[in-house]
Amino acid sequence: MGARTFRMHSRWRIPFRRDDVFAVLADADGYQTWWPQIHDAVRIDDVSGRARFRSLLPFSLHVRLTQERIDAGSGVLRARLAGDLVGWSQWAVSVDDPLTHSVVDFRQQVDFTKHVAVVPLWMIRPILHANHRFMMWSGRRGLIRHLADRAARRDQISD
Repeated sequence: MGARTFRMHSRWRIPFRRDDVFAVLADADGYQTWWPQIHDAVRIDDVSGRARFRSLLPFSLHVRLTQERIDAGSGVLRARLAGDLVGWSQWAVSVDDPLTHSVVDFRQQVDFTKHVAVVPLWMIRPILHANHRFMMWSGRRGLIRHLADRAARRDQISD
């Protein structure tokens, strides 16, 4: 693992059923509707797309994502990344409480390829990790809000 390699892990407890959480995470076209740091998401074909990510730092990361695995049975979604980040990211959604809660594990291993001319990468590594933590915190909040809105709409339709 080199100086530009980052391994990230986040675990979320989400107060919604596993199947509902998995469905939202599997809908790559919908991410920018609920995750504030994901911009300009565009589908290229059936298994790939492009997106721009920007969290707290004053620069964006441009990536191409290619689907490697969508397995609803095991709750795993995995994509290969190219561009400013090269590597992979994976969601694993499991049951916490069958009726009310899920656990979402996000893992990512990427090489940071974007040129940052200001300082050596090792100096800003803690800042990049903090930036990622904020992005994931915001993503969790957005996902819960999105799932709550979907549930409310579903309840209105069934009334």
